[in-house]
Amino acid sequence: MAAPRTPFPIAEGLGIFIGVLAWGLLTEGHLEIIRAAFIASVCSLAWFVLRCWKNRTRNKHPMR
Repeated sequence: MAAPRTPFPIAEGLGIFIGVLAWGLLTEGHLEIIRAAFIASVCSLAWFVLRCWKNRTRNKHPMR
């Protein structure tokens, strides 16, 4: 049986992007869009990899 496809965490990435952008605006007084986009993309990618790994290991051990 094939494992269900793991969706990419777009909503989480957008939330991280807005959070980092707001944090920079409130603390430093200016927007750093490139920095916020980089942090959000790295976090989203890491979250996606962890989801895929979790789904893959869960399917190998059906008794858990």
